[in-house]
Amino acid sequence: MPGECEVSSGAEESVNAASSALNTFLDRLIDLSRPEALESLAATEITFSQLRILSALGCHTGPMSVNAIAEQVQLSLAAAGRTVDKLVCGGLVDRREDPTDRRVKRISLTDGGRRYLETHLAVKHETVRHFVANLPADMRDELCAALRPIVDDAVDHFCLPDRIGTPE
Repeated sequence: MPGECEVSSGAEESVNAASSALNTFLDRLIDLSRPEALESLAATEITFSQLRILSALGCHTGPMSVNAIAEQVQLSLAAAGRTVDKLVCGGLVDRREDPTDRRVKRISLTDGGRRYLETHLAVKHETVRHFVANLPADMRDELCAALRPIVDDAVDHFCLPDRIGTPE
């Protein structure tokens, strides 16, 4: 039908425009927090790979195997194992045998690892707060009004499909 292409094209334009605006906004917001985030990272002598593993563990509901960690952070099994070893030595993660299969080691955050992530995230949260505080009041209200329905919706808009970037 001739009208379908126009509707589809309009929806595609809308998606492209919103994606572009949001990506530009997020890139600029990340640029604001980059110096503090890098300073925080450098001050603790944590490598980027270690931070990625800590973040993966922080987002996971329970202990993870080294295989699962390697897959999630896209490191080789050997590199993930070495990185976990360093985190264990630093007291940020704990490694225990799986109760059902002693060959599998389960990795979890220690209290120190959780505190590290909370401190690292606090830097980012403060950057966002500072940005929002410097917006004019009307823009702040409009930003809140635009975001609130997305984050408060009964539908979880943050659940991404498994096949991001693959054609349907």
